[in-house]
Amino acid sequence: MEEASEWTVKLTEDGGIETDVHTVKPDIERPDREVVKGFEGIPSSIASDVTGNVGFAMDSGIKPVYENAELAGSAVTVKAEPGDNLIIHKAITLAEPGDVLVIDANGYVETGHLGELMCTSCKVNDLSGIVIDGAIRDRAEIAEMEFPVYARGVHPQGPMKQDPGSINVTVSVGGVSVNPGDILVGDGEGVTVVPADGAEEVLERANEKLAAEDDTRERLEKGKYLFEMKGYDKLYENLDVVGPEDSVQ
Repeated sequence: MEEASEWTVKLTEDGGIETDVHTVKPDIERPDREVVKGFEGIPSSIASDVTGNVGFAMDSGIKPVYENAELAGSAVTVKAEPGDNLIIHKAITLAEPGDVLVIDANGYVETGHLGELMCTSCKVNDLSGIVIDGAIRDRAEIAEMEFPVYARGVHPQGPMKQDPGSINVTVSVGGVSVNPGDILVGDGEGVTVVPADGAEEVLERANEKLAAEDDTRERLEKGKYLFEMKGYDKLYENLDVVGPEDSVQ
């Protein structure tokens, strides 16, 4: 029988815990709540476009658990051992109203890391939602309560509770690096991450783009073509494409 691993435990000034492999940070810096609230109703596609278009939208495997789910909130990040949810229970107690639990379970989909009861706890404490790179269970019940959850899969098997994990560290979810306090924007198409640093500027650009698209839509309805309106015709005429490596987006 193997001996249990020994960890060097350090108590931090804010009441958190650090070991050689696990960190729990109870207090994090969050964006202005009005900025976070401003992202409500912003499509994830628009958020992706105005944050640089590449690298901030989670991969297509991260899907809403039910149709018409939407969320906008600041990240409380969780690094969970695949198949274990002890640290997720702890994270729920540290999250504040408006937060989104962003859980890195290493993409493991053979265990439901959370379900109806944990989501009920999140909802009554006014969390904005959950995004997990892993599986959940109780999909029908979560849909009925209309609590926004995005996950890589669904699985009926329950999790273990034996690994301490980490809270409020940098995690990788859906192929995107997420830091505590980053803003998550989710809808039926997926989830986009807006870095906390510069979020106010991103929100401004998002609203400007929405207004510009209203104008573009009106012109399209009159028979105009995006190909000409956006200058793609000139780009097309001047392309010198000989292979995939020479193509542009």
